[in-house]
Amino acid sequence: MPIAHLTLRPGCPDGAGDLITLWSKASGQAAEHMTINVHACQQQWGAPYTAMASLLLPSLWSDANRKRLQEGLAQALAQYFGVSIDQVHVITQVLESGHVVENGRTLDWE
Repeated sequence: MPIAHLTLRPGCPDGAGDLITLWSKASGQAAEHMTINVHACQQQWGAPYTAMASLLLPSLWSDANRKRLQEGLAQALAQYFGVSIDQVHVITQVLESGHVVENGRTLDWE
């Protein structure tokens, strides 16, 4: 269920390759359930990040796996867009059991 909502600043370079595959390899996790939604912003003020991602992960994953997924996403985004890692920002939200609906049913993983 790793889901990333990616916001790209104006003028972001075009990506190259398969972003899901890059993320899977960088994180050492299977690509099967990974999803990335991409949004382009019209303006950005403040710190000038090329790519800003909000990553949603279930609480059933260990801290080590969550760390690998968020760092792997940052590495994959930097590689995909051909930017330095300091141009990528990832914020992770951990979702508790019962806070996700898939196929019309609430998921409980505890």
